[in-house]
Amino acid sequence: MNYITKEILRAIKSRWFIVSLLVSLGLLFVGLVAFYSLDPTPPPGWHFAHRNAYDAWKSAVSDSVFVLFAPLAATLAYADSYAQERSQRFSRYVLLRLPHSRYLAIKFVVNGLVGGLAVALPMALCFGFTWLHYPRVLPPLSGTVYPEEWMRCVGFLGELYVPAPQLYVGLRLGLGFLFGSVYATHGMALSAFTANRYVILSFPLLSHLIIGFVVNALGIPAFWSAYALVPDGIRSSTAVTIFVPLAVLFLLSLGCAAVRIQKYRPPFY
Repeated sequence: MNYITKEILRAIKSRWFIVSLLVSLGLLFVGLVAFYSLDPTPPPGWHFAHRNAYDAWKSAVSDSVFVLFAPLAATLAYADSYAQERSQRFSRYVLLRLPHSRYLAIKFVVNGLVGGLAVALPMALCFGFTWLHYPRVLPPLSGTVYPEEWMRCVGFLGELYVPAPQLYVGLRLGLGFLFGSVYATHGMALSAFTANRYVILSFPLLSHLIIGFVVNALGIPAFWSAYALVPDGIRSSTAVTIFVPLAVLFLLSLGCAAVRIQKYRPPFY
C-alpha cells in the first residue's frame, strides 16, 4: 500500500472526519425537518409527488446551516496534518523516503480529496435518505405552487432540474466536492505560515464569512463561494459566479503556500 493510499485511509478513519460527517448530516436533517415535511403524503387534492425526493433534498441543503459549516467540515480531518507533522518532526522521517516536492504534492492532493469528500458525502447520504423516503419523480407544474416552470429551480444548473433531476443532483454533489477541496486547500496553505492547528482549521470558515460580507457590500452577492453549494440560493448564479471565486481562492492559497515554503524551507525541516 503506497503512501498516498495510507494517508487517505488515515484521514477518513480519523475521529474528526467522523465528527464532521455526523455534524453535517445532523445539520442537513435539521434543515429538512424545519423547512420540509417528513411526511411524504401529499396534502389533499395535490399530486402524489408534491413532496418528492428532489425538492426535499434541495430544501435540506439550501435551507440548513450546513452551508456555513461546510468550510470547517472540509478542514477538520486533514488540513492541519502538514503542520502537525512538521512541528512533531515526523516529516523528517517521511522525507528520507520521499522528495520534498512529492511529499508536499501528496499532502495537498490527499487534503483536497478528503476535504471534498467531507462536504460531498453528507450531501450524498442526505439524498440517499430522501430518495428512499419520498416519491422519486417531480410533479407536473400544476402539482406545484409555482406559476412558471423556471421558478422551480433558479440559478446555475436550474435548467436541468425538471428534465434531468438526477443529473442535477449529481452535478451539485460535484460542486460540493469542489467546494470542500478548495477550502481544505485554503486551510492547509496556512501551514506555511503557522503551526497553530486552531488557526488552520478555523480560518477557512472565518474567511468564508468575511468574503460573503465583502461581496454583499460590493453589490455582487452571487460571487460568494457559498453558492457553489446552493446555486439555487440566488437567481443570478452562473458558471462564472460559481467557478471564478473558487478558482481565485484555490490559486491564491496554493501560490502563497508555494512562495512561503520555498522562501523559508530550511527552518521547516
